[in-house]
Amino acid sequence: MLLTREQLQERLIALHQASLELVKDVSLGHLLQQIAQVACEQSSADYAAVGVLDEKGGLKQFITVGMTDAEIGRLAHPPVGLGLLGELMDTEHPVRVPVIQNHPKSVGFPAYHPVMIPFLGVPIRTSDSQLGQIYLTKKKNAPEFTEDDERIIQMLAAYAAAAIQNARLHENAQRLAVLEERERIGMDLHDGIIQSIYGLGLSLENVYHALSESSQEAKERLQGTMDGLNQVIRDIRSYILDLRPRRMGEEGLIAGLKRLVTEFRANTLAAIGFTAVESDLDDLPKSHATVLFHICQEALANIAKHARAKNVQVSLWATEDRVLMEIHDDGNGFDTEKMNASIGHGLANMQTRAYAVGGEVDISSVLNEGSTILVWVPRRAKA
Repeated sequence: MLLTREQLQERLIALHQASLELVKDVSLGHLLQQIAQVACEQSSADYAAVGVLDEKGGLKQFITVGMTDAEIGRLAHPPVGLGLLGELMDTEHPVRVPVIQNHPKSVGFPAYHPVMIPFLGVPIRTSDSQLGQIYLTKKKNAPEFTEDDERIIQMLAAYAAAAIQNARLHENAQRLAVLEERERIGMDLHDGIIQSIYGLGLSLENVYHALSESSQEAKERLQGTMDGLNQVIRDIRSYILDLRPRRMGEEGLIAGLKRLVTEFRANTLAAIGFTAVESDLDDLPKSHATVLFHICQEALANIAKHARAKNVQVSLWATEDRVLMEIHDDGNGFDTEKMNASIGHGLANMQTRAYAVGGEVDISSVLNEGSTILVWVPRRAKA
């Protein structure tokens, strides 16, 4: 049943007031929840959801309203963008159907999913791209959603697009500020504290060599102090390796790896070697090269923080269909089944990055003998 003009006017005013609050929200997760809640209220729906797309057009986030945590927990899997959801991701127009199951693109529901019959989906768009979608189902006291519902949710989607862009701009600004602050702290540590400690260490060494041979106890105490200073220097340099944001940029994989190796050599007391293929690997997709770069970065940071290695070797080579990289150190090593949380998190990151482009990571380690990380990525992207 269509609304009267007065009823429609009241809904538009309520929508406008609610949407003004959305634009003020700069927390993306909370914002999506609010959009879904407003959509429920404005359409008298029992269930609503908001999906947000990633840069490749896939479903990145999916926020729901109306289902309990227990109901969500029983689902076999979250939505992956198939069926009507996928249909809406590929169109600029709303999708409104009285019975979901009768739509030709419907693929059904996972086990334990609540019964849902009518459906209204509206894309959230800017002028030239789709940011996400609003999904609604199970209208209160009515068998299906109306044209007025569709019109109202389209207006909400326009407000939502502006609010989502605003939240993303705020997040990016915060991220940039954090990176700039990390870079500043790293430079301050390197240029100030480390140089001062290094100067003290040299002074202690001069005192050590000036002592007579009979002052064995004093020499032992000085040696312990110098060892402690050197450990502090290693710890602070490891901290700097984590602070400084690094990107491969446009210089290419080999040049980027050489830069990581140079920084590692400058900020640790370990010797490090690097061997690479003669080719520039120009045919390697940038996404694959970036994976190798970041895995090398993660591996070197772990070595600096945990391994106490004296020698490190980074090797890069290629076959007809793969590019391979090995990072080996002669440090403490670790029990792969009992690795501590900080190392384990870093290794999991490496595996996730490699798998994302169709590659693999193999990690081996022996206590007190060192560790080896071998990673490969396909030489060409999937067709």
